[in-house]
Amino acid sequence: MKIKINWRRLLLFLTISAGLLYVTQSALMAIGILLLLFVADHLLADYADTQARKKNNNHGETGPTL
Repeated sequence: MKIKINWRRLLLFLTISAGLLYVTQSALMAIGILLLLFVADHLLADYADTQARKKNNNHGETGPTL
């Protein structure tokens, strides 16, 4: 299985985490926020994909199916 990495998003998340590390001087908080950013990104992408699939599946149907 090939994993696609969005390098711009990764760079953005690392920049946010590095800025938080600079401001708070807490590596654990910076790592935690970095992980939360990745989880939130994954959940939003999954939700958008699910909505797109539902829209594509319902586009061709004329009535409810059981």
